Amino acid sequence: MSVSARGNGMKLPALVFVLALLPRVIDLGQRPFWLDEAFTYQRASLAPWALVKDSFLNHHMPSFFLLVSPFLALGNPQFWLRVPSAVFGALAVMLVFLIARCVAGRMAGIIAALIIGLSPTALAFSQEARSYTMEMALILVALYGVTSLAMDVRMASYPLRSSPLRGAWAAFIFGSAAALDVLGDGMPWIITANIIFAVLLMNAPNRRVLAGNLLVADGIIALCTAPFYVAMTLFQDKGFVDSVMWIPPLNLPRFAYDIGSVYFMRVADSVTFNFMAVPTPEIIIDLIDAALLCAVGLAAWRLRRRPAMLAALGISFLLLPAAFTIVSIWRPILLPRYILWSAAPFAILAGIGGSYMLSGLRPRWRVAALSAVAALLISNMLPYYKVETKPRWDVAAQLLAQEVQPGDVVYLYDLGALPVLKLYLPPGTQTVVLGDSDGDLDHAKMAQAEGKRVWAVYGHAGQSGKTKESARFSAKIAALGTPAQVQTAGKRIFIALYNPPGRTMASACVAGTHVNGCS
Repeated sequence: MSVSARGNGMKLPALVFVLALLPRVIDLGQRPFWLDEAFTYQRASLAPWALVKDSFLNHHMPSFFLLVSPFLALGNPQFWLRVPSAVFGALAVMLVFLIARCVAGRMAGIIAALIIGLSPTALAFSQEARSYTMEMALILVALYGVTSLAMDVRMASYPLRSSPLRGAWAAFIFGSAAALDVLGDGMPWIITANIIFAVLLMNAPNRRVLAGNLLVADGIIALCTAPFYVAMTLFQDKGFVDSVMWIPPLNLPRFAYDIGSVYFMRVADSVTFNFMAVPTPEIIIDLIDAALLCAVGLAAWRLRRRPAMLAALGISFLLLPAAFTIVSIWRPILLPRYILWSAAPFAILAGIGGSYMLSGLRPRWRVAALSAVAALLISNMLPYYKVETKPRWDVAAQLLAQEVQPGDVVYLYDLGALPVLKLYLPPGTQTVVLGDSDGDLDHAKMAQAEGKRVWAVYGHAGQSGKTKESARFSAKIAALGTPAQVQTAGKRIFIALYNPPGRTMASACVAGTHVNGCS
């Protein structure tokens, strides 16, 4: 390949990266942290050894937190702690483009990049200060290596030292090991990859050599990752299963939410495990879903004569959600973040199928059709920027800081709100607001009887699959009497003030709030 051709070949992936980064940095610092991101902030603020220890204690690899820790010195943590996720999210889009282009040409790459790049869920994780897009990008590096090997199983069967595909093997080894060193959620990828290689072995001209190459690759990956997982086990006081006990049981609506948000471009509400109410007409969403299904089906049909490639992409897409769904019958574990990386091979397959759909059109009509696809996906993505995807604990903190007085009791529905409130309470107000704050209703009633004011705060700090909790909380706090004042912080949090017996409610009326008995 000439220098100019190589340069031109790199320009388009670079352009894809830049275009994918743009929607990921829009409003990047506008949404407040929620519980998971508050933990990232707290951990990144620690000294390196304390950071490593805290990560291991919580079943996390420290690598992502060590990476983002220096970003705290740059200013607004809501923006800077999310920058790495945005960058890795854009890199994932670029890698999807490269893989799809390698398999089925430039048009397939462009369509696949549009699908994953404009996915509301992929966008949401790219704007969250967590390691999921980093893991996704690294797994895609590994998948790039696997698909390159699947392109020519004969050459993949050469001994590693003399293999013309040493770069592909290196990509598989590096991507897999690095993904595992970022997040334990990468373990299913190792299983997936080895199942793919088992299929490749059936088509290999020299199975013994290919199996030996795989054994060497798996050995290097184990050497690069096992010590960290051994170290993690030394810090544990509870097993991994115990750490995911909060996940609600899987049912049909939950399953539809997980699949619809990860693969079918729905704007997801991560707090309640429901789809967000958006102005996009349902017929447009249904049209997108139907087109994606048709494209993936067509890709599978067209790849039937390339069984190695079909196995590489099909298994990497299907195995993860299928396995997690089956496991969830006994132990709920199916969550969008755990299956996020499998959205990439899904998008690649859809890109391949979409390119075949457009291949029969004349160039002018092909460009018009591609533009229509992009416009449709953009219109579906835009509502994400307008909905409240994160609870407004920043607003709640300001309200409480302004109105809670010394001696007041703050009764929190979700104690997970404590670390988030601590981030947003103005300096000098934590002691007053959180000095007497817990989730004990009996304590709140006793304090009220002693003449103290009680602030009942409803809202989730993290994820919850329970329904109708707001109504149940309202019924529960009826024991405190009639609220003198009710304020809202965004759409997910309400704060009710209960005066002690005998105090008039009129004194609590505040302009601009919803107050019982106030105009």
